[in-house]
Amino acid sequence: MELRPYAEQDRQLTLALEADPEVVRHLGGVVDADDAALVHERRMTAVADGDLFYTIIPDGESEPVGIVAVWRGSWESQPIHEVGGMLLPDFHARGIMVRAFTMLLPRLASADVRELHSFPGVENRASNAVLAKLGFQRLDDCDLDYEGRPIRCAHWLRDLSAAA
Repeated sequence: MELRPYAEQDRQLTLALEADPEVVRHLGGVVDADDAALVHERRMTAVADGDLFYTIIPDGESEPVGIVAVWRGSWESQPIHEVGGMLLPDFHARGIMVRAFTMLLPRLASADVRELHSFPGVENRASNAVLAKLGFQRLDDCDLDYEGRPIRCAHWLRDLSAAA
Protein backbone atom coordinates (compact mmCIF):
# COMPACT_ATOMS: atom_id res chain seq x y z
CA MET A 1 0.00 0.00 0.00
CA GLU A 2 1.11 3.55 -0.68
CA LEU A 3 0.39 6.77 1.19
CA ARG A 4 0.78 9.67 -1.24
CA PRO A 5 0.73 13.31 -0.10
CA TYR A 6 -2.68 14.89 -0.71
CA ALA A 7 -2.52 17.29 -3.67
CA GLU A 8 -4.62 19.31 -6.09
CA GLN A 9 -5.16 16.15 -8.17
CA ASP A 10 -7.20 14.72 -5.26
CA ARG A 11 -10.11 17.14 -5.70
CA GLN A 12 -12.23 14.44 -7.38
CA LEU A 13 -11.49 11.97 -4.57
CA THR A 14 -12.71 14.49 -2.02
CA LEU A 15 -15.83 15.17 -4.10
CA ALA A 16 -16.52 11.42 -4.29
CA LEU A 17 -15.98 10.90 -0.55
CA GLU A 18 -18.04 13.91 0.58
CA ALA A 19 -20.91 13.04 -1.80
CA ASP A 20 -21.18 9.40 -0.79
CA PRO A 21 -23.96 8.75 1.76
CA GLU A 22 -22.18 5.69 3.18
CA VAL A 23 -18.87 7.53 3.69
CA VAL A 24 -20.36 10.54 5.46
CA ARG A 25 -23.37 9.01 7.22
CA HIS A 26 -21.63 9.47 10.61
CA LEU A 27 -20.44 12.96 9.64
CA GLY A 28 -23.76 14.68 9.16
CA GLY A 29 -24.51 13.55 5.60
CA VAL A 30 -23.53 14.44 2.06
CA VAL A 31 -22.65 17.88 0.80
CA ASP A 32 -23.06 19.36 -2.65
CA ALA A 33 -20.19 19.81 -5.11
CA ASP A 34 -19.55 23.42 -4.06
CA ASP A 35 -19.23 22.50 -0.38
CA ALA A 36 -17.02 19.50 -1.22
CA ALA A 37 -14.79 21.83 -3.23
CA LEU A 38 -14.47 24.02 -0.13
CA VAL A 39 -13.44 20.94 1.89
CA HIS A 40 -10.75 20.27 -0.70
CA GLU A 41 -9.52 23.87 -0.54
CA ARG A 42 -9.34 23.72 3.28
CA ARG A 43 -7.32 20.51 3.02
CA MET A 44 -4.95 22.11 0.52
CA THR A 45 -4.49 25.07 2.88
CA ALA A 46 -3.87 22.69 5.79
CA VAL A 47 -1.23 20.82 3.76
CA ALA A 48 0.47 24.11 2.89
CA ASP A 49 0.47 24.96 6.61
CA GLY A 50 2.21 21.68 7.48
CA ASP A 51 -0.65 19.32 8.34
CA LEU A 52 -0.26 15.74 7.13
CA PHE A 53 -2.87 14.64 4.60
CA TYR A 54 -2.30 11.51 2.53
CA THR A 55 -4.28 9.60 -0.05
CA ILE A 56 -4.45 5.84 0.33
CA ILE A 57 -3.59 3.66 -2.66
CA PRO A 58 -4.01 -0.03 -1.80
CA ASP A 59 -1.95 -2.74 -3.43
CA GLY A 60 -3.37 -3.57 -6.84
CA GLU A 61 -5.03 -0.16 -7.26
CA SER A 62 -3.77 2.70 -9.41
CA GLU A 63 -5.96 5.44 -7.94
CA PRO A 64 -6.49 6.57 -4.34
CA VAL A 65 -9.47 5.11 -2.50
CA GLY A 66 -9.39 7.27 0.61
CA ILE A 67 -7.65 9.78 2.81
CA VAL A 68 -5.82 9.52 6.14
CA ALA A 69 -4.71 12.69 7.89
CA VAL A 70 -3.27 14.32 10.98
CA TRP A 71 -4.07 18.00 11.44
CA ARG A 72 -3.74 20.62 14.12
CA GLY A 73 -6.84 21.52 16.06
CA SER A 74 -7.85 22.47 19.56
CA TRP A 75 -9.56 20.71 22.42
CA GLU A 76 -10.63 22.45 25.60
CA SER A 77 -8.68 25.55 24.48
CA GLN A 78 -5.46 23.56 24.06
CA PRO A 79 -3.67 22.77 20.78
CA ILE A 80 -3.90 19.12 19.70
CA HIS A 81 -3.18 16.88 16.75
CA GLU A 82 -6.21 15.06 15.43
CA VAL A 83 -6.27 11.98 13.20
CA GLY A 84 -9.00 10.83 10.86
CA GLY A 85 -9.63 9.00 7.64
CA MET A 86 -12.20 8.18 4.96
CA LEU A 87 -12.50 5.35 2.45
CA LEU A 88 -14.74 4.80 -0.54
CA PRO A 89 -17.39 2.18 0.34
CA ASP A 90 -16.00 -0.55 -1.94
CA PHE A 91 -12.87 -0.55 0.24
CA HIS A 92 -14.51 -0.74 3.68
CA ALA A 93 -13.95 -3.74 5.96
CA ARG A 94 -10.68 -4.82 4.30
CA GLY A 95 -8.22 -3.62 6.96
CA ILE A 96 -7.06 -0.78 4.70
CA MET A 97 -7.59 1.98 7.25
CA VAL A 98 -5.79 0.07 10.02
CA ARG A 99 -2.84 -0.39 7.68
CA ALA A 100 -2.92 3.26 6.55
CA PHE A 101 -2.92 4.52 10.16
CA THR A 102 -0.10 2.10 10.98
CA MET A 103 1.94 3.42 8.04
CA LEU A 104 1.25 7.01 9.09
CA LEU A 105 2.34 6.67 12.72
CA PRO A 106 6.13 6.56 12.11
CA ARG A 107 5.88 9.77 10.06
CA LEU A 108 4.54 11.62 13.09
CA ALA A 109 7.76 11.52 15.11
CA SER A 110 9.51 13.79 12.62
CA ALA A 111 6.50 16.14 12.82
CA ASP A 112 6.93 16.24 16.63
CA VAL A 113 3.47 14.79 17.26
CA ARG A 114 3.43 13.37 20.81
CA GLU A 115 -0.23 12.45 21.12
CA LEU A 116 -3.16 11.96 18.80
CA HIS A 117 -6.83 12.66 19.36
CA SER A 118 -9.66 11.33 17.24
CA PHE A 119 -13.38 12.12 17.31
CA PRO A 120 -15.44 9.64 15.27
CA GLY A 121 -19.20 9.54 15.60
CA VAL A 122 -20.26 7.44 18.59
CA GLU A 123 -22.29 5.18 16.30
CA ASN A 124 -19.45 4.72 13.82
CA ARG A 125 -18.53 1.20 14.89
CA ALA A 126 -15.88 0.74 12.20
CA SER A 127 -13.90 3.87 13.08
CA ASN A 128 -14.16 3.22 16.80
CA ALA A 129 -12.95 -0.37 16.26
CA VAL A 130 -9.96 0.84 14.21
CA LEU A 131 -8.93 3.24 16.98
CA ALA A 132 -9.25 0.56 19.66
CA LYS A 133 -7.17 -1.83 17.54
CA LEU A 134 -4.49 0.85 17.14
CA GLY A 135 -4.12 1.32 20.91
CA PHE A 136 -6.13 4.50 21.39
CA GLN A 137 -7.90 4.98 24.74
CA ARG A 138 -11.54 6.00 24.65
CA LEU A 139 -12.36 9.02 26.79
CA ASP A 140 -15.68 10.81 27.31
CA ASP A 141 -18.15 11.36 24.48
CA CYS A 142 -18.58 14.94 23.27
CA ASP A 143 -20.52 17.12 20.84
CA LEU A 144 -18.56 18.53 17.89
CA ASP A 145 -19.19 19.42 14.28
CA TYR A 146 -17.84 18.23 10.97
CA GLU A 147 -17.82 20.94 8.32
CA GLY A 148 -20.51 22.82 10.27
CA ARG A 149 -22.71 19.76 10.89
CA PRO A 150 -23.19 18.70 14.56
CA ILE A 151 -22.27 15.14 15.55
CA ARG A 152 -21.99 13.22 18.82
CA CYS A 153 -18.41 11.96 19.00
CA ALA A 154 -16.37 9.41 20.87
CA HIS A 155 -13.14 11.06 22.05
CA TRP A 156 -10.08 8.83 21.64
CA LEU A 157 -6.47 9.54 22.66
CA ARG A 158 -3.17 7.82 21.96
CA ASP A 159 0.09 8.84 23.62
CA LEU A 160 2.92 8.57 21.12
CA SER A 161 5.69 9.88 23.38
CA ALA A 162 6.63 6.43 24.67
CA ALA A 163 7.18 5.21 21.12
CA ALA A 164 9.42 8.14 20.20
